[in-house]
Amino acid sequence: MKLYKVRSVNCSADYSDITCLGFTAYDTTQKVIILSYRGSHGPNQNQQLADGMASGGLQSYFPNGGKIFKVVYDSFVMLWNGGMYQDLKYLKYKYPGYKVWVNGHSLGGMLSWVTSSFLVSHGLYQPQNIKVVALGAPRLGDYDFANWFTSTFPDSYHIIHRLDLIPRVPKVDPHTNTTVLFHPRTQVWYNNYMKVGDEYLICEQADGDYCSETVTEGLTMSDHGYYFNINMPSWGRDGCPQNITQYAQL
Repeated sequence: MKLYKVRSVNCSADYSDITCLGFTAYDTTQKVIILSYRGSHGPNQNQQLADGMASGGLQSYFPNGGKIFKVVYDSFVMLWNGGMYQDLKYLKYKYPGYKVWVNGHSLGGMLSWVTSSFLVSHGLYQPQNIKVVALGAPRLGDYDFANWFTSTFPDSYHIIHRLDLIPRVPKVDPHTNTTVLFHPRTQVWYNNYMKVGDEYLICEQADGDYCSETVTEGLTMSDHGYYFNINMPSWGRDGCPQNITQYAQL
């Protein structure tokens, strides 16, 4: 796998330090193009997302695709127009016939759902040629969106680490306090440190009393930062070194 380009844009009208970041890559062995998104960083961006969810609420962007948070869609558009669409067009032209992998952590997980929905809704790719992997993502939209996404994308996974708090929120649209929110499936839950060889559960039901929802006590932000036994924010800031020992949770 080789990195193609990294794109970073300011995605806030209120804070100069709030950026959204994504990168494109390609793999000539597996014949795939990759779109990947970073999660939120810092209290200002977290506050901006919370405020945006409360003020902008849910909006419709995809035909028959339910509603999703406007603030997340806006962040996607800024990155898309900030170079990621241009980069994907180049890679798609250079590697015709390659499938697409879309992934991200936290906010990046929500952006991966938005991106894959956009690609299909605008006829850029067929859903069977897209693999979606979200890690520790909050709920993005209503039941209609979750149901449409699940029925549209056969190769979609939401990986959750043990007691990670973030995938458990929000449960209700804060703009209306009435619309119940849902995750797309399929959920993959690691109730451990996510070390190599650790067991996991697969649940076809994304919400309800299954997998991660069987645990409601002791939820923590610590497990949100660690995925596959790597401190993802620290590892990413350091340039993703091959030696990951110092980034382990255990």
